[in-house]
Amino acid sequence: MKRNILMLMAGILAVAITGGEVKAQSGTVKLNLYYNYGLPTGSFKSDVISNGSPRGGGADILYNIDPTWAAGLSVAFQDFYQKYPRAVYNTGKNEQISAVLSNSVQSTPILAKVVFNPLGRQRSVVQPYVSAGVGFSMISDKQYLGQFESSDASVAFASQIGAGVQVPFGKLSNSGLLLGANYNLVPYSKNDLSNLNSIDFRVGVYLPLR
Repeated sequence: MKRNILMLMAGILAVAITGGEVKAQSGTVKLNLYYNYGLPTGSFKSDVISNGSPRGGGADILYNIDPTWAAGLSVAFQDFYQKYPRAVYNTGKNEQISAVLSNSVQSTPILAKVVFNPLGRQRSVVQPYVSAGVGFSMISDKQYLGQFESSDASVAFASQIGAGVQVPFGKLSNSGLLLGANYNLVPYSKNDLSNLNSIDFRVGVYLPLR
C-alpha cells in the first residue's frame, strides 16, 4: 500500500511539473469524484472498529462564487467492518457466551460544503484548498455475536473539515487530480457508541459541468 501511495504522489508531482498554470473561474460548476480510505479515531477505533476501511467514495457538486470561494453539496459513503476472534462475552447478569464478534458500521454523510482556495486569483500549477461542511449522516450500525444480531439505523449530526490540493491535467485545464484529507465528526450515541469520528484520505478528479 505504501508503494502505491508513493507512486500516486510521484504521478501527481509529475503532472504538477509538466502541467500548465490555471486559476479558478467565477460562475462555474464543478464536480468532484473521489475514492476514500477511512480510519476510525477515538472511541470508535478503541471500542468498535480499529481497522481502516478501503470501501468508500463520494462526490461534491460545487459552485464557484468567485475565484477563491466555492459552495455546494457533498455526498459520501464509508463502510467499516471488523471481525474479532472467538472469545467469551458477558450477555447479561451471570450470563456469558463464547462467540465470534463482528462489528459493521456504514456511514452516508450528506453535507452543505464550502471550499476556500487561497491561490484562486492566481495562475498556479497547484491549487491548495481548505474546506468545511455541516449536515447529517445516515448510519447503519450492526453487531453480530455468534448467531445473535443487534442493529440500528438512524440519522446523526455530522460535520467535516478538510484540506488538500488540486492539480490540473494540463495548461489552462479546468479538470485535474484531487488529493486531500478530511476529519469527520459524528457524535453518534447508540448501542454503547459515543461517536463515529474518523479521518479519510481521498484521491479523485474534478471536472467542470459548465
